[in-house]
Amino acid sequence: MQRRDNVSELLAHDLKSPLAAIAMNLDFALDELGEDAPSATREALADCRQSNQRAVAILTDMVDALHLASGERRAELAVVDAQARVAGAVRRIAAEAAARGVRLTWSAEPTTVRGDGDLLDRALDALLERGLRHVRVGGTIDVTLKEGTIVITVSSAEPAGAPPVQETTLRSLATHFAEAAMRAQGGAVLIDTSPDAALRFVVALPG
Repeated sequence: MQRRDNVSELLAHDLKSPLAAIAMNLDFALDELGEDAPSATREALADCRQSNQRAVAILTDMVDALHLASGERRAELAVVDAQARVAGAVRRIAAEAAARGVRLTWSAEPTTVRGDGDLLDRALDALLERGLRHVRVGGTIDVTLKEGTIVITVSSAEPAGAPPVQETTLRSLATHFAEAAMRAQGGAVLIDTSPDAALRFVVALPG
């Protein structure tokens, strides 16, 4: 296990340099094109840049998940406004959800916990991003914070009798990081699937 973890860290470290070079060249290309460039070209380059940023975030989460699991990194506990954190996570993904034709709804009761605000933010971002990759056009992502639990429900417009979502198909670096991030601060993440083809991420906040 230690050898595999070390290889993962080396892989993440070595990939960051070429990804940074790609990002700089994409920025340069977009600047050089100017406003008169075809919109399709600019959109394609902008999409590449966004995907590059996502790749960097995935690598960062992979390394941090290893450090959290090994105890090399510990959660920095403080009083956290969970309601504000949910609002922020929804705001960060709202534009992409709208662009994909996905309805985003949320509600959150005032809640404060003793946790790590940065890790909570990143866990929510990872789960919402994973949900957005799963949902189809016309679907809904609903986020609810109540009684110390955040429930993210992802519902696609599935035909009657659609087979339930298989949990094994939903495992990803995003869910792995979210689980490690919440576990490190005394919380937990559960993946719940139901016969109505809905997917739910249940985030138990630190007590």
